Amino acid sequence: MSEQITYELPLSERIRTFLRLEDLFEQMLHFSQHDGEWQNRAELGCLLDIIAISSRTDLRNEITKEIERHTKSFVIFAQNPKVDREKLEQSIEQLNQLNRQLLSSSGRIEQVLSRIDLLKCLAQRHSIPGGTCDFDLPVYHFWLNKPLNTRREQIHSWTSHLEPIRQSISLLLQFIRQSANPTQKIAHSGYYQQSLDGNQPVQLLRVSLNRESSFFAEISGGKHRFTVRFMQPFESERPSQTSNDIDFTLNICQL
Repeated sequence: MSEQITYELPLSERIRTFLRLEDLFEQMLHFSQHDGEWQNRAELGCLLDIIAISSRTDLRNEITKEIERHTKSFVIFAQNPKVDREKLEQSIEQLNQLNRQLLSSSGRIEQVLSRIDLLKCLAQRHSIPGGTCDFDLPVYHFWLNKPLNTRREQIHSWTSHLEPIRQSISLLLQFIRQSANPTQKIAHSGYYQQSLDGNQPVQLLRVSLNRESSFFAEISGGKHRFTVRFMQPFESERPSQTSNDIDFTLNICQL
């Protein structure tokens, strides 16, 4: 486990969507490795959330645009003699390979709902608290009592087409996170503010604190400036900004 906790703020709608999907994919992967009725329920819940997010945008197109943006940036970096060209070429090839996989797939992600009646039923009840109870969805109760290997095979058939998207988002966010040089900062009286260069758009802000800290970071901002407030949580009251000076690590990710 890392000695630090990192708090992130995306500064574009595309990266905001990617971070939400990354979180859901990680949850879905976790539940897929722990077979059982409740794990299957949680895994399908994540799948429905991924489909819901994907239905609001042309996700493949957004990922392809981001891959193209990264590739252009890497080609420019290659002109710098101090850059590790071999590593850079490997990164470009990884992006090109993922782009080919995305282009070879067809149809929108949410179209899986139109093919699977069980998923359509679950999607209709998913937003209702307790809406997938056995008496609400007897067909779901029936499915959950099928043999474990049958359920696992069906879930795999419903989610396998998402793998190029999961891999693409994971790699793109990895590149973005690794693009920044960490700097040590001090938030006086729990408050820090910094201006940003509008000519170099920032994709992601990352603030890291010691895991043993009594405070958490609350980040807000836009393309021109951002602020970080370090807050102390309370059980029965709203969190309040600390008056202590806080040392933290800042990453401004501009790739």
